[in-house]
Amino acid sequence: MDDESNLQDKDVNAVLAQESSKLCHILSNQSQSVIMLLYQRMVNDDGWQNKQASSSSNAGSSADLVKALLNYYRSANAGKCRNFLQSVCMLCEDIPMHLEARLMSVACSEYEQIWSFSTASANYVLEGRNLLLSRWKRLTDRLVKAVELDRVWVNFRNFRPMFSPQLEPDGDYGFSESKVTMETFLQGCKGKVTFIVGQAGSGKTLLMSCLGQQWANGLVSPMLLFYLTFNRKSYFFLFFFDTLPPFKSRQQCRAIVDCLLSNPEKSCWVLDGYDEFLWKIKKHRMPRDVLNLEEPLPVADLISGLLTRQLLPGSTVVVTCRARDIVDFYNLSDKVGELLEWDQNEIKEYVHHFFGVEGKSYSEATKLLLSSQHLLAMSSLPALCNICCICLKHLLLKDRNATQVPSTLTQVYLTAVAAFLSRLPDQGGGDNRMSTYCFVFIHHVHNRTSIGFTLYYTSFKSDFATFLSCQVELRCHDGTLVNAYSFIHLTVQEFLAALRIMTSHKVSDAQLKKRFSLKTRWTTKSDQKTPFTDSLYLYVCGLASPNCTQVLVEVARASGVKGIQNWVQKRQDLVLRLLRPLCHSNTLTGPKLLQLCNCIQESQDYELAQQALRARPTLELRNFRLVPNDIDALAFVVNSAADQAVGLDFGACSMEPECLDALSRCQCIHFLSFHSRKYNDKFAEKLSCILPGFPNLKKLEFSGASLTAVGAKSLASGLQKCRNITEINLSDNNLQDDGIGHVVELFTKLPNLSSVKLGRNNSSLQALNCIVEKMGSCWNILQVYAE
Repeated sequence: MDDESNLQDKDVNAVLAQESSKLCHILSNQSQSVIMLLYQRMVNDDGWQNKQASSSSNAGSSADLVKALLNYYRSANAGKCRNFLQSVCMLCEDIPMHLEARLMSVACSEYEQIWSFSTASANYVLEGRNLLLSRWKRLTDRLVKAVELDRVWVNFRNFRPMFSPQLEPDGDYGFSESKVTMETFLQGCKGKVTFIVGQAGSGKTLLMSCLGQQWANGLVSPMLLFYLTFNRKSYFFLFFFDTLPPFKSRQQCRAIVDCLLSNPEKSCWVLDGYDEFLWKIKKHRMPRDVLNLEEPLPVADLISGLLTRQLLPGSTVVVTCRARDIVDFYNLSDKVGELLEWDQNEIKEYVHHFFGVEGKSYSEATKLLLSSQHLLAMSSLPALCNICCICLKHLLLKDRNATQVPSTLTQVYLTAVAAFLSRLPDQGGGDNRMSTYCFVFIHHVHNRTSIGFTLYYTSFKSDFATFLSCQVELRCHDGTLVNAYSFIHLTVQEFLAALRIMTSHKVSDAQLKKRFSLKTRWTTKSDQKTPFTDSLYLYVCGLASPNCTQVLVEVARASGVKGIQNWVQKRQDLVLRLLRPLCHSNTLTGPKLLQLCNCIQESQDYELAQQALRARPTLELRNFRLVPNDIDALAFVVNSAADQAVGLDFGACSMEPECLDALSRCQCIHFLSFHSRKYNDKFAEKLSCILPGFPNLKKLEFSGASLTAVGAKSLASGLQKCRNITEINLSDNNLQDDGIGHVVELFTKLPNLSSVKLGRNNSSLQALNCIVEKMGSCWNILQVYAE
């Protein structure tokens, strides 16, 4: 026994003996290279050589090697046993968290625990360069498209807090922005606290792994790279410049700690997936005094210390999270970058790689994808683009001449689930295979891991190209272990949760009513929205559509409930009844109103849409970002109006040009208004292209914007084809005399035009004379405001 023996040393061999059966199972499922690496370390050990003497040992099968490993280290001294357990946790995959926590608690020495922080959610693992490259290879082995940092686009934002710390909109924090590549963005991060934000499935983890791979190849400079990831199993990786064996003494560990403390600028900390961290950082809890590194610390204190520079000042810190989580780090960031969604060219490129160059599948799939606003919007995120491709592949396999795609997001996921189930073996279920598999599928994923409708989530993320990547072991709230599934994206879980709600008699009507609510896009520091249920009730509303009734009946029938057809229809009716009071409410904020429109569209219920419009003929949206899918939902509601006059009023809502393409589908629009300096000549040019497509348009407002004579000329070109328009408001812009001249030319071309507002446009008396002269020949113009 070495001279570092203590109580922990006496326990480590006993723990190995107690967990031998589990370790045997885990080791037997590892790759041959991992088993051989562990075996070779044992063979090179002095104790093994003395034990074997001069006998030649034949390696034998993997099972024999695993058995030899466990037998040897059960009786080895405590130091060697600790090193073995560290290596197992370092090299092996799919170790249950509770087991790994126990192994590491006995395997770490005193100073190692300083950096492992003695928690069940962050475990210490030592990897070298070769293992890091091996990890990167596993992550990218089945990727459809290569990761290239110089082709990933980021909004580079300098943080300037403009909103109240108590209330800030999701993803809009008062930044000055510039679009750069990820490669450019990462330059100049040394010694700074940098945040990379993005939606789930945007590729944050993959990009950070790419950064690690570049470091391992010597392309990134810090001597030490620390990779703390909160997703998957909350591992704590420690990557050293060269491959090092596990610590054999306190002195070696002490040297590493001393090196960090004396040279913090030579270390880089990657904190990946903060949105999945269970213990959120609170500003009032952040340490104000220097941390005592000689005592075990919670992971939250590590993060707080790094961000506030109480720990390792001068080190480089890179944090990835969702946009909502950045409010936790108010005033702490030096740089913020938001991963941009894919545009149509990037989507087409991915589809091209997915379906391959040969054959007609690529062109057919691209045509179908571009014909569906839902598929196109989903495909802006890499993970969801993969799901869309799976959906399209399934449709084309069923019918090579397919021309129709799912009309709602819910139906997209139903198709994707059907695609997954079609890959499963038919175990005698025949035509009932889908309902049988769905019932078992939902039972395992949700029934055993739920409290009411709130799912107990682990980090189900995957970069694999399959809809269902693998099975994992999950510890539930009651401590039991169950088999669960790892999905490509969190929204898949939300969809399956909705499917359970709509097909399980164990979910009562009272529970559904209690939990049913609209989600807002506004986030408060004291009451952040639930991160894993953003779309849950959107899918519940989608499954309430009559188009989904038969599928729900098939799934619910597997539970053996009598009269299932009537039960399912009553559950669908209940969801629609819960939406009606919301449709009648006239107090909904813009984000909740938009969420209501999305729910109505998913339900495909035109009566609900008409009720919503009767309560508010003009839909007002203020100060949050819109995506094409949002506009598509508005179009569904607006187009249900029939003869009712309806309007859309956008105030300071950020929107991409593709949003205006979706806006063109609002055929029944009567009033259209845009108020914000965000709306400029380029925006007006795009708007002018769709204006002729609004046959019922009576009133257009483009006020308080950044319109010049160039934009006014574009709008005038589009408006001259809107023969029914009666009012135009272009006040509070910068049209000047030339811009007002373009508008005045419309007076004789629009016979129904009666009111024009052109005030506060930096114009001269000459513009006023032009207006008066034109009005003399246009008796239809009753009011002109030109201050």
